[in-house]
Amino acid sequence: MLKKFNQVLHYNPRLSISNNQQRTQTMKDNQQYYGTISRLLHWSMAAAFAVMLFTAAMWNFNEDYYSLMGLHKSVGFLLMILIVVRVIWAALNVKNRPHGNLIVKLGHLGLYVLMIAVPMVGLIRQYGSARGSLKVFGVEVMGAAPEKIEWMTQIGNMAHGNLAWLLFALAAGHIVMAIVHQVKGEKIINRMAGSRK
Repeated sequence: MLKKFNQVLHYNPRLSISNNQQRTQTMKDNQQYYGTISRLLHWSMAAAFAVMLFTAAMWNFNEDYYSLMGLHKSVGFLLMILIVVRVIWAALNVKNRPHGNLIVKLGHLGLYVLMIAVPMVGLIRQYGSARGSLKVFGVEVMGAAPEKIEWMTQIGNMAHGNLAWLLFALAAGHIVMAIVHQVKGEKIINRMAGSRK
């Protein structure tokens, strides 16, 4: 109680503003580290990708695991929203983000393109299949075509899975290269997970 009273007596508005500015700065990206928002988006997406990979691998291994399709679609839809938010946030912070060489930039561009293309193709197939509405954890978010649209299902069947595996391969390469650079002492992982001091 006495400590709080002393804090009130010795209140320093400049210090308060400084603390608020510091919190704001940690939310944003800078040229050394990614900020809190980028980190939350990155690791949320990483967790969602793990679920997507697990469910897809399971039913490719054993068709009995097609019961995981509902979870796959629900997490995939949430992942698509996260991707859109992340692309917008990255565009807003493009001048402040840690710099990378051309190969790194092309790798990130490939990841972003595939992260948008894979769920979009999945949505096209879902709608064109006319097999029912898309439900995300039980909540209907998109209706279905009144009857099957052949070209939509063909695009989905041809592209969704292949693009998804390509995306997983790129993501695996991204992880491997991050570890390699970290071992070399470049502290790449610290940009997204380490202290920002």
